Amino acid sequence: MPLRLAATVELVSLVVLLANLATVHLDGVAALVGPVHGCAYLVAVALTVARAGWRSRAAALSVVPAVGGWAAAVALERAAGAAG
Repeated sequence: MPLRLAATVELVSLVVLLANLATVHLDGVAALVGPVHGCAYLVAVALTVARAGWRSRAAALSVVPAVGGWAAAVALERAAGAAG
């Protein structure tokens, strides 16, 4: 659950940043949402590595920008389902 939350925050914040860039390009939005996006990305990677280890498929997926957290969460859920 925390990984899915971090992945959602990462994706939504990226959409906000890109929408801001494509439309009005307000510096305040970028200054506020940019660090949130970066932290959510790092949290998603850290949660994945803490759960699956550095040398896992999920860890490799987690470093993909924007969708890596979601892909890692799906991979971990499938692995947990296959394990029992």
